Amino acid sequence: MSRSRSGPFPLLRRAPSANGQIRLDLLGNPYGPSVHVQDALASCDDLHQPAGEREIRLHLRLANLVGVPPGWLTLANGIDELLHMVLLWRRESGPLVLFPPADPQEEHRARLHRLDILRLPRRDRFALPLDPATVASVPARATALVASPHDPSGTLLGSQDVVRLARACEMVVVDERHTEYSARTLTPFVREFENLLVLQTFETWAGLAGLPIAYAVARPEISADLAHYRRPGGVALGAVLAAQATLDDLAYVRGTVQRVREEKSRLYRTLRKLNMVSVPYPSWANFLLARVERGGAALFARELGRRNIRVHVPSHPDLGTDHLRISASSPDATLALKRALIEIAAPL
Repeated sequence: MSRSRSGPFPLLRRAPSANGQIRLDLLGNPYGPSVHVQDALASCDDLHQPAGEREIRLHLRLANLVGVPPGWLTLANGIDELLHMVLLWRRESGPLVLFPPADPQEEHRARLHRLDILRLPRRDRFALPLDPATVASVPARATALVASPHDPSGTLLGSQDVVRLARACEMVVVDERHTEYSARTLTPFVREFENLLVLQTFETWAGLAGLPIAYAVARPEISADLAHYRRPGGVALGAVLAAQATLDDLAYVRGTVQRVREEKSRLYRTLRKLNMVSVPYPSWANFLLARVERGGAALFARELGRRNIRVHVPSHPDLGTDHLRISASSPDATLALKRALIEIAAPL
């Protein structure tokens, strides 16, 4: 565990995990969860029991942190469960509007719940296609699902786009699973629009993918409708304890998030100097999307894998086959990536 302090950030208790591989394909915080999470779980002898009052206390604490009344917030066992709840609730309404390229799981969920899909492909630099003609073609009862920051580009949903979507669709769902890395959220807009639902999670920025817990922020009438589709047992006690422990250690966890942000800036500067990839797209998440200029993304991903460095090749036809999504981790990881890319590109 690291004991060094650098700049204004809290003392780090652990370094990014390596385990023999450099994982630049993952979306979670490379520093992992707060050590308080381990302590909270180790000291609990009733993890097999429902969370009960402890879930209620977490609910109240999160509502206070977000700045909304408790009735405006709905807890669930991770953001995937929240999205399934949303689609179950909206399956009798109009189509689900998606904005590819995006996570293939979006379409998978829609097909699983037998929703019609309306695809509106993103335009230059991943901007949403929300010109008047396109907006007018969206059915009035549609549900729009947008990730902000967007995976794999890291772009944000702008306030003007929120307004256009809210006017065009019966419901707008914003997936903000990476928002802690951007320090920008659309949750204030739920007070202005009766048809806006914002989803956030501890899974990515707080390193709690193994103890998934997420929440939806919306007006109380929407929250009440969504709550009908919650799992009967509520949120798992382990996840509740992990979230509480994270909030108890919030300064430290946010310090690691800031370190990842700083490393993303270093990663951006490193990649832009290399001629085998294009200048990465500006990103508000903890990853960058770069286009491979020589050799193809599959070749670079394969050769990096042989050097124990893993990156993600987005699988969406609208992106083609020449993009890599690379997550920020640590200075050592960035340096290893740089050396490997130069070595792979040398004979090309």
